[in-house]
Amino acid sequence: MTGIENKLICLNLNANWQPIGFKTVKDAIVDLCGCDVGGKPATLALDIDYNIDNLGDPILTEPKTMNPVSWTEWLSLPVRPWDLSINSAHMKVRVPTVIIAVNFSKMPVKQFKNKPSKDAIYVRDGGIDQYTGKKLDRNIATVDHVIPRSKGGGDTWENLVLCSKDINSKKGNRFNNEVGLKLLKNPTAPQPVPVYALIKDARHVDWQHFLIKT
Repeated sequence: MTGIENKLICLNLNANWQPIGFKTVKDAIVDLCGCDVGGKPATLALDIDYNIDNLGDPILTEPKTMNPVSWTEWLSLPVRPWDLSINSAHMKVRVPTVIIAVNFSKMPVKQFKNKPSKDAIYVRDGGIDQYTGKKLDRNIATVDHVIPRSKGGGDTWENLVLCSKDINSKKGNRFNNEVGLKLLKNPTAPQPVPVYALIKDARHVDWQHFLIKT
């Protein structure tokens, strides 16, 4: 192997071809080698073929066919010039980049922790200072307790908001009305979201056909 087997470049789809996660190449191959209780493959690899331009290069935005195949069938596929590959003792094998859990049709849901991190608050608030409306870089953003901890405020979604370090310093351990601050909106806990909505970055070009376009 070449080290690529540990890279997280294999998108995992459910039986409805919706993204439910991603795996290393090694873990994807383990899944592809497994069978269900009936002896049929529980996971299939997706053979994506592309239209070719006049120079012989694939038009990666134009898939021609998408064909689910078993691991045995996958091993017989040719390694094309643009494919990633791994070398076994006897052959070169195309790296699977999209796999399908054929017996799993559900969509997992992401539940958010009751005690959110700074990064989670940053994402929920869209990087916007909740007092001034200004966009904040992560390195200058901080989290404010609407009700100060010294006055009983907790580390909860409903009591934490994104703000600048200057605003946080100005407020100190006082209430907002004591320093003339007003929230843009009341903070709330985010609703659980389907996993597919959280997979936004394509780690391989083959993923682009399944991710939500924003």
